[in-house]
Amino acid sequence: MSAKRNQRVQREDVLTYSPILKYMMIFFTAAMFIVLVGGIFISAQRMKKDARAAHKSVETQVTNRVNESLKLLESLAVQPEYYDPSLPPLKKVEKLDRITEKYGYMMICYVDADMNVYTIGEEPASLASRDYMQQLFSTGKPQVTDSFLAGADGVTLNYTVAYPLKKGNKITGCLFCAIYFDDVVDILKKAVETSDAQAVLIGSKGQIMSSTSNLQYGEPYIDYVREAHNIGVTADQLETELLAKTPGTYWSYRDGNLYYTMYNNIENTDWDILTTIDFWSIYRTIISGFLVIVALMAVLCSVIFFLVKRFISKQKEVVDMLVQSIQELEEKIYQDERPDNMDFREIIRLTSNGLSDGLTGVVTRSVFLKQAQAQLDKIPGDKITILCFVDLDNLKKLNDTYGHKTGDTALKSIGYILREYEKNYDGVVGRYGGDEFVMLLTDIDDEDELRSVLESLVLRLHSDIGTKGESLPIQCSVGVAVRQQGSSLEQMIANADEALYFVKQNGKGYYKIYQD
Repeated sequence: MSAKRNQRVQREDVLTYSPILKYMMIFFTAAMFIVLVGGIFISAQRMKKDARAAHKSVETQVTNRVNESLKLLESLAVQPEYYDPSLPPLKKVEKLDRITEKYGYMMICYVDADMNVYTIGEEPASLASRDYMQQLFSTGKPQVTDSFLAGADGVTLNYTVAYPLKKGNKITGCLFCAIYFDDVVDILKKAVETSDAQAVLIGSKGQIMSSTSNLQYGEPYIDYVREAHNIGVTADQLETELLAKTPGTYWSYRDGNLYYTMYNNIENTDWDILTTIDFWSIYRTIISGFLVIVALMAVLCSVIFFLVKRFISKQKEVVDMLVQSIQELEEKIYQDERPDNMDFREIIRLTSNGLSDGLTGVVTRSVFLKQAQAQLDKIPGDKITILCFVDLDNLKKLNDTYGHKTGDTALKSIGYILREYEKNYDGVVGRYGGDEFVMLLTDIDDEDELRSVLESLVLRLHSDIGTKGESLPIQCSVGVAVRQQGSSLEQMIANADEALYFVKQNGKGYYKIYQD
């Protein structure tokens, strides 16, 4: 294998993209892990928040339905016709019949002192066997029942809200309204439709009355609780708290999913409402949003990798030029007898410090000559190309009077200014000697811009530097050679040097463009 081929292989090894790709993959994997784990903690907090919101909605709507019914019956119970013994019972229920449909009830009925209920078109029926009716007449307090079978067909589920008719301390009857079972189910469904929560209404004996999660009607809810692994509460403790109408929350685990449940009693009833939300429904929602961010991160990483790869590829051009310089160096060192085990990376390490001037930051003379020649070989003919020979005036006087550190500061200042012009006008600048710089500029459009650039350059090179608490003025002389058809880099340097000599002999501190 040839020496040139060896160097190419070693250079590819130096410029490998594997570390970049590896670190990007590590970053992306870490980001995914953070997203997944972070999603768990956020989901747990979101479960509590969503459960509270859904539970509040369910509790409020069910409570409102019960309290609205009690208020309606209370407003009707103060009307005198329901206490007039001379008014037939059917007359009393005519008005109730007219408002039943308006308020969305199954029925609103009148019950006399003997617990007989009257409806239009039907014979009176005794409700004396109804526990809630016995309770109302014995206590004189409104009653709200669990769901039970009623109606003309005897198979329609409903809830009953009953309000006593009192004359003094005597109960003369009552008014009651029946709420459809399906109406309560609809209330539960509407209350949780904006979330992923499930709601269940249980009765005074702990039986399931209504549910949005298809739990079996009439079954003890505690049996359902016992089937899960509960965290922080046992089924017996929960049953005790429900009977005591004590509000609370608990976590449970069932069928590979985590659940969070809130519960409390419904005002003016013996009902309890429980609202449950599961982990996976929340986690999927959160992760789906996070995955969009992760996808954008993946795209961003790909774009960054592409840009870095493209940048490195461009730098290979510079490396190729350095390799040529290193080959020449090897030829001088080894006189064309290059050792087989020579390490390309070691040569780069040993010679890299000589590629740029350590004081001013510009490239060295030899590197400048190669880079400038490469620039001249590729620039179009319609652009004005100039070579400037810049000399710091009176460097020896600065060194002798103020010390070499002051002279170094002046050279650093000039290097900084010239690098700025190098960048703005697509050029290259190098240190040619102790106080001399050479600069090639290739992106000048016309004569007017040429004059403007040179005048601003000379003005910038007239500056002050600080030393030992005082400001010292410095200035530079500039010789300029404009590239002519067929002129070489060596000729341009010679012409610029001659123009610089003219400025030095005629006052210094300005510029001169070389002319034949």
